[in-house]
Amino acid sequence: MKPYKLLTLCVLVALFSCGKSDSGDTTNPTTGTDSVLISLSTDVILPSYKQLSASAVTLDAAVTAFNTDPSTTTLTTVQTAFTEAYKSWAACSEFEFGPAADAFLTTHFTNAFPTDTNIIKNNIGGDTYSIDGLGNYAAQGFPAMDYLLFAYGTDATLARFNSTGAKSYLAALSASLKTKSAAVVTAWTNTYLTTFQNATGVNSGSSLSLLGNSYVQDFDVNLQNYKIGIPIGVYGPTVLPKAPAKVEGYYGGLSDQLLVAQIQAIKNIYLHGIDKKVIASKAQYNGGSLNDAIVSQMNAVLSKFQALPDPLSAGIENNSTDITDAFTEVRKLTVLLKADMSSAIGIKISFQDDDGD
Repeated sequence: MKPYKLLTLCVLVALFSCGKSDSGDTTNPTTGTDSVLISLSTDVILPSYKQLSASAVTLDAAVTAFNTDPSTTTLTTVQTAFTEAYKSWAACSEFEFGPAADAFLTTHFTNAFPTDTNIIKNNIGGDTYSIDGLGNYAAQGFPAMDYLLFAYGTDATLARFNSTGAKSYLAALSASLKTKSAAVVTAWTNTYLTTFQNATGVNSGSSLSLLGNSYVQDFDVNLQNYKIGIPIGVYGPTVLPKAPAKVEGYYGGLSDQLLVAQIQAIKNIYLHGIDKKVIASKAQYNGGSLNDAIVSQMNAVLSKFQALPDPLSAGIENNSTDITDAFTEVRKLTVLLKADMSSAIGIKISFQDDDGD
């Protein structure tokens, strides 16, 4: 009987070993909770939205002060508040699910650039508009405020804001951002934090799947394609005319700051638990650990972004190799996140794009 007992024991050990390896599972077998979801939601997602909400409140107050007394001082104050709020958004655009989707605090409505200046001019001139309406998506959010606050220089901007229409439109944009960000914070605080933490697993609809898809899409589509690729004339395998005016934060020359803020957010999210799942999966990349490769590539992208010409639009016009070098590093990270990371943590990338990556 002893040989059979030994064989049985070996089989059980083998099965147990197979079950533990390459799973990337961080779920507590006793409580059913996932430490990664808890860390991400309490330490990253909710604080990021709280920061956005606080910066939106500050921005709205600065807008009110500027509209009441347009001056060089109040304009500088509102421009500074706007810049800080815009950078806060870069740490939230990775979470376009749940409360953000419900409140329409998403890239489509909050950061659709380039903004449609003709719609803005018509709205200011007296056209009837709904600031958050579907037909107004290209004339709202941060890009619309960027245009209003930076496009004309100090003297012309102050003159422009003698107009009641301009004041009303800027106030409506600011109030919308404040209302939406506060609503998202409330939803996460009241109920969605628990909902997010309880939706364990990797199936479609699980929190990891929702987050992973939104996270990768934000980097792949929003950052790689729209913030760098299209402005430099590259969309997947397609070569396009250069379009420097299509960079994010064009009028205020904020593109570089926003890119740095976004890759810092991407890295922060990864290091608050996704890395643990990748490490637990024991995934390899080019003879080393996949986790090390991802972190190294994130650092490479950050370094390239910090060396970009300022403003980015001028660098594009001047054919700066720093920008094309940065884009090369971005593409490498896209593959690591979209293919290797998603496979390691067991989620399926379900969003659709047509850039060939």
